[in-house]
Amino acid sequence: MKQLKTLIILLFVASVTTAQDRSDVFKADTKITWLGLDFSKAKLIGDREKLGSESDIRYLLESWNKLIVNEEEKFDIALAIEKKKIEKNIQPTLDHNATLEVLSMLSNAEKDYLHLNRDGVAEIIASYDFKGLSGIGLMFNIESFSKLNEEASIWVTFINIDTKEVLFSERVTAEPRGFGMRNFWGGALFVAIERIKKKEYEMWRKKYYRP
Repeated sequence: MKQLKTLIILLFVASVTTAQDRSDVFKADTKITWLGLDFSKAKLIGDREKLGSESDIRYLLESWNKLIVNEEEKFDIALAIEKKKIEKNIQPTLDHNATLEVLSMLSNAEKDYLHLNRDGVAEIIASYDFKGLSGIGLMFNIESFSKLNEEASIWVTFINIDTKEVLFSERVTAEPRGFGMRNFWGGALFVAIERIKKKEYEMWRKKYYRP
C-alpha cells in the first residue's frame, strides 16, 4: 500500500513537471533551441526523377535544413513562437539524418502522406544524441513532402532535451511553392512557419499553457 502511494505521488509530480515544461514553451523569456528538420520517418512522394540519386537526396536534406538557418529573416521561427530570439544548433539533426537510408523515403503512394503519429515522433526523439545540449528544443519532424497531394505534412515538436521527453507535438500541413526542388519544398516550410505565427501557436497556447 505504501509503495502504491509512493508511485501515485511520483506520477503526479511527473505530470505536474511536464505541464510546467509545456507552459514554459509559451513564456517570452524561455530559451528555445532550433534543432532543425528531422527526416527519420519522412516520405518523399512522387517526383522520383527530380529527386535524383541517393547523394542528391542527401544533399537536399541538408540544404533544406541550412535554408532555414541561412535565411532566418525569411524563415522567422522566433517570431512565429513569439520569442525575441532563439538559439540554433542543427548539428545533432544533420548527423542523425546522415545515418538514414534515404532511398527508403521514396514513395508513390498517396496513403503515405499521413502515416506518422505522436508515438512515432516520441520514438524518433528517443533515438537522438543531442550532444550535450539542454533546455527546450524545437524540431520539425517531416512526415511527408507529397507532390501527389501538393502538400507537406510536418510534426512541430517541442522537446525537453535533457530527458528526451516530447512536451507536445502537433501536425501542420502546408502547400509548396517556388521553382527547383530545394525552393519548392522550402516554400512549404515557409508556409508552415507562417501558419504557426498566424494561428497554430495561439491554438497550442490555449491547449497546453497552464499559469
